[in-house]
Amino acid sequence: MLGIKTPLRKTTILPVLSFTLSSYFLINFIFYLQYTDYTGLVEFLLIGAPFIGRAITPITYPFLMTKMDIERITYLSLGNMAILDIVEFFMASNTLVLIPLRVATGILFGLATSAAVELATQSRSKIIVGMTMGGWALGWILAALISFLVGKMILIASSFSLVFFFLIKRSNTDKRLFSYPGNIGIAFSWKALLIFLLGFEPAYILQLTPSLLGESNAIEETIIAYSISFIAYILLPAIRNIRITSLLSSLIIGILGFASFIMLKVWIFIPFTVLGLGLNSLLPIIIRSMKVEVTKIGPSMNLASLSGFLIPSLVSIGDIEINSAILTLLSSISLGAIIYKNLKITT
Repeated sequence: MLGIKTPLRKTTILPVLSFTLSSYFLINFIFYLQYTDYTGLVEFLLIGAPFIGRAITPITYPFLMTKMDIERITYLSLGNMAILDIVEFFMASNTLVLIPLRVATGILFGLATSAAVELATQSRSKIIVGMTMGGWALGWILAALISFLVGKMILIASSFSLVFFFLIKRSNTDKRLFSYPGNIGIAFSWKALLIFLLGFEPAYILQLTPSLLGESNAIEETIIAYSISFIAYILLPAIRNIRITSLLSSLIIGILGFASFIMLKVWIFIPFTVLGLGLNSLLPIIIRSMKVEVTKIGPSMNLASLSGFLIPSLVSIGDIEINSAILTLLSSISLGAIIYKNLKITT
């Protein structure tokens, strides 16, 4: 781009690492909750609070991009999330303090993932974009593994990420590649926001899996499906025709999702989860094909995360199974219609 070369690790390894670790920091508190005695309402607030922090990324990300380079934003975000985890561990009895700390975790997650998506998109490799988005699945797996190994000390174990503070002085990504104008605006696109809202629906509706399938079945489904889904994150972008791949994936996800919530069988939830998560790898590629600026993709993705807070609550009003089945089917059909209308046949 403009004859400027960026080290390969900064558009390949760094975005995957950033999305994976930031996802781990967002999720590990869910595993820590099993060692607490919070009320259901408090647990709901603590799990949902980061989504509020993520939603202001369209403001925080462009502001910081006028002050520092993208690599430094990544290192600062990952290092500070480790500090927040440690503070949360020692302040676990004070929920009034925990809630703003969880919001702050969401803000840092939004910064790290926005930077990751921008770096991955600049690599112009669909595989790297897919692997970066696959960091969500890797983050889940990492959180589950560390929780299994250290139990309630999972938040303290996050201190490994403090090493990123030592890398800040070494960050030297060329600002001409990733820079914002002097004036501070809001970085998001309505097109990107709509695509992410519809595309993320399967991932967020899957938060209901434990309550619908039961804890043991949910753990089995999660371990199998999330492990396989990372392969889908890589394979789906590798298919040449993104338009056809996206259309077929959306249709199959809608059918599988509808059947999953009606039948409540683990064996059908697994392919729904794999494809539903794997489709996320195509969303930045679809959005980029719609001529949306790369600087707006990550913030739009994090603004769309508000649906992760709202969807489980809304479908719980009435019959959860029927509402979830219908919402998943309609979201998939709507996404497919947008892709069919906006992407060229050769894409």
